[in-house]
Amino acid sequence: MTDLRWRAWFQRSGEPIFVLNRHRRILFVNRAWEKLTGVSAERARQLACRRPRAGDDEGWEKILEHALRPPEEALEGRAARARRRVPHADPARRWWDVDFLPFRGDDGLLFLLGRITVASASAGLPPPPLPDAAVALREANLRRHDLESLASDLPSMRRVAEQVRLAARVRLPALFVGERGVGKTWAARVVHALSPARTRPFVALDCARLPPAVVAGLLFGDGEAERGFEPGTLYLREPSRLPRELQLRVCHLLASEESEERGPRLLAACRADPADEVRAGRLLEELACRLSPITVAVPPLRERREDLPRLVEPLLERASAVNARHIAGLTPAAWDAIRAYAWPGNLSELYRVLVSGTARTDGETIDAADLPLYLRLERRATAPERSLPLKTLLEEAERRLIALALRKSAGNKSRAADLLSVWRPLLLRRMEALGLAEPNPKSKRRTADPEA
Repeated sequence: MTDLRWRAWFQRSGEPIFVLNRHRRILFVNRAWEKLTGVSAERARQLACRRPRAGDDEGWEKILEHALRPPEEALEGRAARARRRVPHADPARRWWDVDFLPFRGDDGLLFLLGRITVASASAGLPPPPLPDAAVALREANLRRHDLESLASDLPSMRRVAEQVRLAARVRLPALFVGERGVGKTWAARVVHALSPARTRPFVALDCARLPPAVVAGLLFGDGEAERGFEPGTLYLREPSRLPRELQLRVCHLLASEESEERGPRLLAACRADPADEVRAGRLLEELACRLSPITVAVPPLRERREDLPRLVEPLLERASAVNARHIAGLTPAAWDAIRAYAWPGNLSELYRVLVSGTARTDGETIDAADLPLYLRLERRATAPERSLPLKTLLEEAERRLIALALRKSAGNKSRAADLLSVWRPLLLRRMEALGLAEPNPKSKRRTADPEA
């Protein structure tokens, strides 16, 4: 880099240009870059373009470092483009498309040439092209979320599949109701994969965990969380956890989208019955009505035990991939434990158990010993008991009581009858019936063989 002619050539460029070394430090910036950022070339050479870390301040130079960080494919030697949002900038110049062109040598990456193109997210510009790996991953994800993944012989699941098919054909909002881990998000992704919006992003927002300002920015494109993309489907988890004023804004958004065929498709999910949430004052009645033209009730796993073999197969395949192992299946003992368990955590818990089992097993199958201890204890507690007829139990108890009374009375049957509070003839008949006394000698003579 001793030749300075390339520097003079880039200085004449009207586009903001910068150069990064392999350690992501800035080596050079031109005057157009200085004008755009307001940072001098001398100061820029002290910046290291990397991902934000916990505790980083919000100064302009830190924001620049985050905005100019190269993606992994650029560091691996492939040309790449990244769209970055630059907060606190002029709204018309808030979005930057940053191109990275790698230069490689015999020893690997030499440096990265970067170029900034200022773009407005509201200008209708097409999004930057996705890397080939990202496109392949998206296509594989869409193929995975098909109606076949919801196939079942159970009436409740057949109803779910029909409702999902209907939700994919129309543009109305849909509400998925069910316990934690039953597969509400999976069903929503199937709707997205079957809809015309399948080529655009599926964005899931957890309203119970995300700050309201972030949700508002991603929904309405305002504030610090303004989005730089156009999602195909927005999926809200637990909308009842949003503040009431934000719930009202969602209502207005849905009202406008019903009359205009534009914008993202809105799906939502609730664990509790929406009517109960409305009565408790957590969910606006208007929002509940607007979210639920199509309501899909996903049953819990304990009501779908017949589907366990069909559900375990794909989950076991994913669990094997996580642990980089080939697991052929489960032993009969492991299947007995899985079928006996109630699965309060539903499919999420089943997946975690299979991941644990694939990591613990020494062979190619998961045995009961490879399952968590609580599953094995549950199986033992719910094991079928042997049959004990009531008549047998009563006769055994009566036999023990009579034997105890005879011991206490030293074999005196009259005293034993008094201890048991019964008549002596009754005691004698019961003793004979229970095999505790010799048969009556008179009856022996009557039944004796006449030839004797």
